Amino acid sequence: MDSNVGLAIQCVGILLVTLLSFFMRGSINSGSSKYWTAAWTSLAISLTSLFIGFHRGTHPQILYSLYFFGEYSFGLLFIAGCRYHATNARLSRGFAYLAAIAFVFAAILPYLSADFNDLFVCQASIMAVCFAVSFGYMRVAARRTGSSPALRVMSAALLLLSVDFLHYVAVFSARKGAWGVTVPSGYLKYTSIFDLILEILLGFGTVMLLMESVRSEMEAANQKLLEARDRLESMAQMDPLTEALNRHAFHSLLNRNEGGHESDASGCVALIDIDNLKVINDTLGHAVGDKAIRAVSRAVRSLIRADDMLFRWGGDEFLVMMFKLPGAEAERRMLTLNEVLEKNVEDCTSAPVCVRVSYGVAGFNSMTQIGQAIEKADKAMYGNRQLARSLERELQFS
Repeated sequence: MDSNVGLAIQCVGILLVTLLSFFMRGSINSGSSKYWTAAWTSLAISLTSLFIGFHRGTHPQILYSLYFFGEYSFGLLFIAGCRYHATNARLSRGFAYLAAIAFVFAAILPYLSADFNDLFVCQASIMAVCFAVSFGYMRVAARRTGSSPALRVMSAALLLLSVDFLHYVAVFSARKGAWGVTVPSGYLKYTSIFDLILEILLGFGTVMLLMESVRSEMEAANQKLLEARDRLESMAQMDPLTEALNRHAFHSLLNRNEGGHESDASGCVALIDIDNLKVINDTLGHAVGDKAIRAVSRAVRSLIRADDMLFRWGGDEFLVMMFKLPGAEAERRMLTLNEVLEKNVEDCTSAPVCVRVSYGVAGFNSMTQIGQAIEKADKAMYGNRQLARSLERELQFS
């Protein structure tokens, strides 16, 4: 196979990689992809210029200069992409200086020798260094973010390309019998194919790396959505005034436990109602009434356990679910509720106000009995309120 055929195949292969990079660039917004797409574009232009230069009979130096500068641009831009991926650092003024030096060197190099193979020895040395530097940045990225299949593929491709171009220094130097070694001319015909295989591997690695970045961004976005959903769900199940659970949370709890092992849960429910909230609202205002509601919520929390559940059942009603707590103990705790309010209510309301509650307690042996227990607790609460009012009247007339 003629070496020009191998170069033509390499041109077509790199052009396809360039087109793939453009397509990826259109759908993935990544700083690294910008540099790598520009790098593959430079390489495609470079190899096309070399192919045309080989077929131009006279004065191909301009095309050779374009080839060399395109190769240097490819190396520098690929370093920039790897550097950005590893450190998030964009192009600096130093890269502009290197690009200017590369341009001047590429313009001069074709006129230093009439034999292109002599020029390629210098070219291969520079490209080997570029690939080695890119490999170094990939190792930095692996240490910073952890190794991944894409990083391993890219690192392997860059290392192999560095070794490949470094070995060209020896191969093309020895093609005329230097150092007592003669490289078969047939070997030189396949160098473009070797380069293409490794460059396609490198291109495949960049695509993998970009896809991994997209996956990581999607996972991060999904995590944020899950957190936002959890916050919204928590807000939907919480009463904003008292930070107690609401009826929606209560029904969600029952739905989760339907048919589950927690249906065997037992304990007590307590229904609590503020006796004089309307009087407080009418005489002192709704702001003080809201503070009174919060005071009751705090007082109830001070009497129940951390695992017990407090619900705001209505405007002036609270429901408490106390799991695995005997009825006598639940009754004892609720009995002290008015005493706690009497001692602490002014600290919560910042006003001289008397807040009293009525309560009712009922037990349940399974979650399916919750509804019946709430009805019993409601009746008990009503009975306790009537009893308290009767006692008050007796004290007034005595």
